[in-house]
Amino acid sequence: MANNQSLLSYLMVAPPGLPTFNTSKSPNTTNPNYGWGDIISVGDWPEFSYAHITHHYGNLLQQTQIASEPMPTSPPQAISTEPMFAMRFNTYIQSRVRRALRAGFQHLAPQLASLHLSPVTVDIGDAAAIIDNYRPDIAFYTANSSPNRCPGDLKVSWKWESSYRTSQIPAE
Repeated sequence: MANNQSLLSYLMVAPPGLPTFNTSKSPNTTNPNYGWGDIISVGDWPEFSYAHITHHYGNLLQQTQIASEPMPTSPPQAISTEPMFAMRFNTYIQSRVRRALRAGFQHLAPQLASLHLSPVTVDIGDAAAIIDNYRPDIAFYTANSSPNRCPGDLKVSWKWESSYRTSQIPAE
């Protein structure tokens, strides 16, 4: 029988650092319907903090049990492109988040309606409804019935920097 651990312990396992090799800036993929100018404001999201999440969901995270699954132990391969990063993201992060969401929502199943929650999963962006031909890298959605509730775009560190958040100059 597999060893179980709390959902919190499972999610606290850190992935290995990813080495890079032969990186170079390349053009960002874009959608002609959206651009940097569509971002009206950038702000803090205080509810998305460890303290806030453990305060509101700590009991769920401690009480929900999930089968232990060690982080892959093979040395991670170096990345030099966004598709390579996306593969590593799936290997080390996305599959664990999918399992954690499934376990958490199964634990909450009897209370979902009263809590006004809908179980979501995570997958590649194409798994959710495509809007305006925009295909994000990842999607959080209600399986088989929902648009992407949280479209995600994976970026390698050499293509993004925090100073872009307040820049008045369009990125190259």
